[in-house]
Amino acid sequence: MERSVVAVIVTYNRLDYLKKSVAAVMAQSFPICEVILVDNKSTDGTPKFLQELERCNSTYPIRVVNMEKNEGGAGGFAQGIEEAYERGADLIWLMDDDCVAYHDALEKLVRGFDALTEKLPVSSAEQSVSTEPGFVCSNVRWKDGEVCEMNIPRATGDWSRYYLPESPYVRVNQCSFVSVLVNARAVSLVGYPVREFFIWLDDVEFSGRIAERCPGFVILDSLVVHDIPQNTGVHFGDVSAKNVWKYRYGIRNEVAYLASRPLGVLKAARYIVSQLSQMSATKVPFSLRAQILFAGLSGFTFCYKSKIRLPAARSSYLDVRSKREPTTRPFSPEPEGMK
Repeated sequence: MERSVVAVIVTYNRLDYLKKSVAAVMAQSFPICEVILVDNKSTDGTPKFLQELERCNSTYPIRVVNMEKNEGGAGGFAQGIEEAYERGADLIWLMDDDCVAYHDALEKLVRGFDALTEKLPVSSAEQSVSTEPGFVCSNVRWKDGEVCEMNIPRATGDWSRYYLPESPYVRVNQCSFVSVLVNARAVSLVGYPVREFFIWLDDVEFSGRIAERCPGFVILDSLVVHDIPQNTGVHFGDVSAKNVWKYRYGIRNEVAYLASRPLGVLKAARYIVSQLSQMSATKVPFSLRAQILFAGLSGFTFCYKSKIRLPAARSSYLDVRSKREPTTRPFSPEPEGMK
């Protein structure tokens, strides 16, 4: 079955990273119908680069979405998914601007999606939810080839049900936005990511929401590199005056997520205590610990579920396989940074 794939890259003030990410997408062995680049109101050279890229795209049609303000990764991905969905994508390939995909990463995601679609009607009959995956994600590595600690999907208890050496598919119930192929049908069921998360946990919550309705998988031979400075996960012992704003969002979002689930209030309270203990052990200044405490407490009243938006029915939409925006131009020399 032929499916249309639209790639979505969200960026903010990281032009050098973005150029590598875009170049890798343009070099994919599997055809892409359109590449949507969401700019979160960048103030560096990104807007100029994107303007030239849209005007002189080389391999695939480019669509630039300029946000009116910086809405963080959560807002950017919500906007990008909405754009791709409304433009008729069957599969939506999501990634940050510091994701560099191997040339066959998308091809292996699509192959895995198709293979699992053939298996699911028999293997997952008890679920009666979906006969297609809700998402399939890549195996995210760091620059040295080791697993990227920040992007390890959460495997299910029956993770090995579909795994064989010749079909390395592991079932997961959560993943990051660093190379995940989302089924548009799943979006129609569960809605868009929560913009108000701003940063951190938006991908975990969104993929988890999908996995509750449609199974998700990591395709182990689909490889991408997450080009971050250090291969570490999120540790509250690393809080500083410079990055505390991220951790405030992180703990608020995590507490809200935990508190919304069964026995969640207790789990959320224990989570706050655990992070404060970690900060105390690494001698994070008291003023920063206070900020984290108040941000965590605010999570108990942050009702993110009420902010989930469902897409409108798309009985009539722009088919990206056959129609293009007037801004799309034929092949012309590649802009700076794409060679």
